[in-house]
Amino acid sequence: MALDLGTVLAVVEVVGKCMAMYERIESLPKQMTQMGRRIKRLSIYLGDLEAFVMAKPTTAFAALYSGQRAALVEVLAGIQGNVARVHDLFDRYEKGILSRSKNLEFRAKWLSSIWFSLVDSSPGKVQTIMEEIDQDAVELRDWLDLMTLKGVQVLVQASWSPDTPPLDRGRDRGRGTAETAATAQRAVPSPSPSPSPSPAPPRRDYKILFVDPYNTARGVVAEALVKLFGQLTAKNGGDWRISEVESVGFFVKSKSDCISTIDGLDYSFKTFKKPWMEGHESAAKTALAAVFDNKWYDHPFKKVLQQEMASRKSRGLQKDMFTRFDYIVVFTNREHDNMIKLKDAIRRTRGASRASAHGKGRILQLGTFLKQDGGPAREILHPAGVNSDGPRSRQDWNKKVAEIKTALKELLRREMQWKQLESRGKAPAGGQKTLEVGKA
Repeated sequence: MALDLGTVLAVVEVVGKCMAMYERIESLPKQMTQMGRRIKRLSIYLGDLEAFVMAKPTTAFAALYSGQRAALVEVLAGIQGNVARVHDLFDRYEKGILSRSKNLEFRAKWLSSIWFSLVDSSPGKVQTIMEEIDQDAVELRDWLDLMTLKGVQVLVQASWSPDTPPLDRGRDRGRGTAETAATAQRAVPSPSPSPSPSPAPPRRDYKILFVDPYNTARGVVAEALVKLFGQLTAKNGGDWRISEVESVGFFVKSKSDCISTIDGLDYSFKTFKKPWMEGHESAAKTALAAVFDNKWYDHPFKKVLQQEMASRKSRGLQKDMFTRFDYIVVFTNREHDNMIKLKDAIRRTRGASRASAHGKGRILQLGTFLKQDGGPAREILHPAGVNSDGPRSRQDWNKKVAEIKTALKELLRREMQWKQLESRGKAPAGGQKTLEVGKA
């Protein structure tokens, strides 16, 4: 499958046919209605991608590197396959075919409702498909963010969450076909509706890994800032949903079990492969000073964390990161491309089940969380011209820390529903005091 206009249109067509069937069928079982809502969400994202590619069919993906293009093709192929499965479910339900493999067919909708879940399409199997489609939508959204397509930010802000119980389709209320009306008149017993499951409690075990080339600067800054956000949120009684935050270096040998794999990657450009460092290095002093040596919420825990970050040593990657961490966050498109290639190489050598887990190992480019109007995603580069810890670089690092802080706040809000809380301190006269966590 090539990454071009034809591929995008083929996937859009499959999703469109599935949506048309979903809209046509009356009185779907609840679980299948939930499935249709997920397809509808997916179709919105695909529509944005289609409009983008149609506007510039020959250059739409020119800004993506080879690893990125291959990964996006894989996402689109996964969407096509999963939506085809959903289309088959809708088609069989509409025609009263319970099982193609067992040649079972019922025309009465009430029989179909009773037996549909007992043959090929058990609730567990349908739930698995829904989870895969949820993941498809999340991954597609990540790619739209990376390419900063027009309108994507609006979609993200009003994004439907898989944890939100879906609403009933308005078109189903107060309507029915002649067949369903006749069925009701015959007073044929119908299955009792299953009780609606309680919404799952929000996760509080998210894990984030920041990756830069040498684990002495941007990654350490991001790790420190997130830990500060967590301390401030907890201090003010907030809901902190992150259990672990770490940072590592892509080209650092210390504690890495990926050295030979990284050496053997087919890099998009020779310059993407940087020299190795042994590791065991302390973080750049000026970078940490830009985080800690200021009056920004100077609580005791800030000094403790500053000492912790100053004493840590640089280290490399572990192959289990794609099954251990929910988010693997990089800072540039080059780093994003390298990480995608590494994930693919590990998956090919270790097997998909050992190299990745459902919903884990999402590779994000932090610059996509910096708001902008169109154009390629911003990158958070190492401060230009900074080659030492001299005082000349402090101003540059102040700006860089502010940039990272802004992007992190948006990442936490969007992905973990993090909220800035009111301070527990005494409110000033005339209003409440607001805790502006991470104000740059």
